[in-house]
Amino acid sequence: MKRLFAEIILNKEDLKESNCCRLKLEYYKISRKERSRSKAKLYGIEVVKKEYENSKRVKEKRKIQGLTNDEKRINNLLHILERNKVTPISLDEVIEEVL
Repeated sequence: MKRLFAEIILNKEDLKESNCCRLKLEYYKISRKERSRSKAKLYGIEVVKKEYENSKRVKEKRKIQGLTNDEKRINNLLHILERNKVTPISLDEVIEEVL
């Protein structure tokens, strides 16, 4: 199951190093049941970046599944990603440093 955790919208004033007019970052918590007979869930993350420039829209995303079975830990990780405005391209690096 994929559930929206947080969303950030950055306007042109916030985007000093970009030509786009608006950028939207979406952070999703992904969960699925483990294959074993237990009721434990595995949690992962998906980050989606949408750039809007005039009539053009560019979408970039990165998904990492099965990071942990601790929901509190995945929520903390999602808060870190949101607070630091992590994009899909840098997601792997941040995950490595935090976990």
